Amino acid sequence: MLLSKSLDLVHCLAPCPLSAADNMALDDVLLDEPGWFIRRTRWDSPAVTIGRFQQWPRSDRQDTSGLPLLHPFGTTPESPDSLPTVRRITGGGAIVHGEDLTIAIAGDCPSATFPRRRPTEIAARISAILAGLFDQTASSRQGDSKESSMQEIANCFGRQAASDVVVTGIDGPIKAGGIALAFRAGRVLIEASLRRDLLAADPADDLSRLVRLAKTLGLEPQQWQQGTDLLQGYWARKISDRVRNRFGNPHWNRR
Repeated sequence: MLLSKSLDLVHCLAPCPLSAADNMALDDVLLDEPGWFIRRTRWDSPAVTIGRFQQWPRSDRQDTSGLPLLHPFGTTPESPDSLPTVRRITGGGAIVHGEDLTIAIAGDCPSATFPRRRPTEIAARISAILAGLFDQTASSRQGDSKESSMQEIANCFGRQAASDVVVTGIDGPIKAGGIALAFRAGRVLIEASLRRDLLAADPADDLSRLVRLAKTLGLEPQQWQQGTDLLQGYWARKISDRVRNRFGNPHWNRR
């Protein structure tokens, strides 16, 4: 009975602001670690992440639809306005980070929380829960996705997917949140980016919202681990290795 109860516990992580490469490396580590994790992601400077299957622009002049200038993390930018860009292990589109609310959830799949390994079902459930966490009225878009491909690099918030979190605008639904997934040997990683301006998402309420998210998923939140503790010891080595071999490597980010 004790073992069964322990499987419902979720580790709550709120590390200090990290580089884009460190952030993506930590999410990758969580996908491999046993147990459940819910995490608030913070950025030490503005950055862009792109989906696993997106193609890097063939030239610097190629239109990237509403995004700033990009350069692969680990390279020297040609322009001071260019943002470092890291390729995620999750799918989805490109996101500009720095002022958004970014979260990650990692855990077992299939499991009591996610009985089936079906991306559309998982994303739809998370979208519906996220939509109910804010004072601003929001909903899950649902319906069919209008994206036939995410290969082209373009702003995620200019695209439409069934799992979007949306608010009502004068001309119809406005995308306020996007969700991306990755799977690995009995595990799932969920990354979400939410627009604070559209959802009235006060950073002071982030942790309480994530506790509500965890409980709605049927998980029991543990005490928050905050600050720099996660950057020491065992996990620090894993993060460093993955930054060196993947997320800080221009070949991974540009391919």
